[in-house]
Amino acid sequence: MKKQKILRRVTGLTLASVMAMSGFAYADIPEWLNTDGSMPIVAEGEEQTLHMAILMDTASGNPEDMWFFKYIEEVMNINLVVDKYTSENQSEYLSLLFADGDLPDIILGKQVITTAELVSYGAEGMILDMAPYINEENMPNLSAIYAENPGYKSAVTDSEGHVWSLGYINNPADRGQIPRGFLNYDWLEEAGLEVPETLDDFINMLRAFKERGEDIIPLGGSYSANNPCLTILNAFGYNTTDPKGLSIGLRNGEVVLPVADREAYGAYLTTMNQIYSEGLMDEDFFTTDATTVNAIFAEDRVGVMAQAPFVFTTNFASWWGALPLTSEYNETQFWPQSSSSISAGCMVVSADCENPELAMAFADFFYNRENYEMATAGPNTSMPDEYMFGLEGYYVDKETKNQVFQDVINNPDLYASKNDFVYKKVALFGWQTIGLGSQNSLVVHQSLCGWPEEEIDSGYPDPATYEGDVPFYKTMTDGEISFRLGLQETLAKYVVEGYPASVYLDEETAEEALNLLTGLKEYAEQESAKFITGARPLSELDDYFDQMDALGAQDYVKIYADYYASMQQ
Repeated sequence: MKKQKILRRVTGLTLASVMAMSGFAYADIPEWLNTDGSMPIVAEGEEQTLHMAILMDTASGNPEDMWFFKYIEEVMNINLVVDKYTSENQSEYLSLLFADGDLPDIILGKQVITTAELVSYGAEGMILDMAPYINEENMPNLSAIYAENPGYKSAVTDSEGHVWSLGYINNPADRGQIPRGFLNYDWLEEAGLEVPETLDDFINMLRAFKERGEDIIPLGGSYSANNPCLTILNAFGYNTTDPKGLSIGLRNGEVVLPVADREAYGAYLTTMNQIYSEGLMDEDFFTTDATTVNAIFAEDRVGVMAQAPFVFTTNFASWWGALPLTSEYNETQFWPQSSSSISAGCMVVSADCENPELAMAFADFFYNRENYEMATAGPNTSMPDEYMFGLEGYYVDKETKNQVFQDVINNPDLYASKNDFVYKKVALFGWQTIGLGSQNSLVVHQSLCGWPEEEIDSGYPDPATYEGDVPFYKTMTDGEISFRLGLQETLAKYVVEGYPASVYLDEETAEEALNLLTGLKEYAEQESAKFITGARPLSELDDYFDQMDALGAQDYVKIYADYYASMQQ
């Protein structure tokens, strides 16, 4: 009894009282299975096994030697059998596994199975439809998340309501997750300009930046590295995270492929041609590689970048977030949410799993932030010795707010870094594989380390309470904090939901879509570059769109429009 009480404090899971007050019964839940968040998951005296295939880092040790393996066996009371596979043999391993058909209970790995494969394996009866198990009784954590955020569930649900896999969840509107856009506010101030909110003002800003010198590249980045074009594409009403316009998105609520959209993409190309011809972007925009782009950023020669400034320049306190733009094609400021914060294809359960309720209850454990952080970072020094399983653990330094791993400090010859230690001794699977992440893990770790609530500190200043004489952005001394707050105070306030990040097409339709996209992408990339640089006259835009249609653009869009319509029903 003492062990269970301690673990409730350690993990932060106390859902039993909530369940009782809600009147939910544990129908169809085995008597030996605890789904209320208490430990052990499998009742004392019971013998239950889960066989898992887990994608592990190539530097990982033997699964049986990992801290979390021991936690599952000793604390959860689950007998565990693990087959380790790595990125080096992932494709071959999974292909053989599904070809053979003798699947382990659970397959885990960061987005190792495509949506088309999920639909195919589900139709063949090889993997479990998890939908019936995602309920308050069996999966209280995940059910609560979906109840509060219905859109999160759509990422793992096909058009017929099946849930073939689970994955990682982080808020797609979170400041650290959304697409990035930053301006040099010092340059704006020196030019006497406000932060642009219209496309015309944005172009005028670029012109003012260009006046700073011939070596200045106002619109920084290139086509293949830190592409800055999303800000401009968004000004034409495209809700997409793809700055190249090669991915399905929305415009005025309708499904579009931007590069094939006659209504506004031609105007976008015309604007880009204007920016290029006036020397407001790199003349080698379509050929400049990442190394060169990064060097230009480091020389402080750009005024706009689509990346975190502190990564490239020590002058990060000159930068702050951009604002979404309006234009004659778009009257409303908005910004796309992240398309990668909610993943699928990371965990599947075999249709032959003997105890699917156990498999799902095990998965539900990770949809609690404290549990997710513990599973991926290991024990902290405030945990009882009986749960350390030979490790020394981490603490959060009161002064620096850094997470300090004593095992790394005391064994410098064994571990090159925190990550190296976690790979070798702690986590069975990688970050962002399955579970509920946090926009500020530091706060979670402070809580896990037993900090009093009044001492927990995110490390982020509050712009709303700032009363200094200089602009708030100039006070930044930490680059990452500047980056996150810069987005929080600007673009993050305009985030809207977009086209589903995960699309579940049957194998034949998915192959048709891929074949169509191959031809469309090649032509669109090639010709868009010509229009922007002036190698092809803008008078031929109609011919361009005619050819896109001939390559199947409308058929391609219809596939995704039909799917989108089915998901709205």
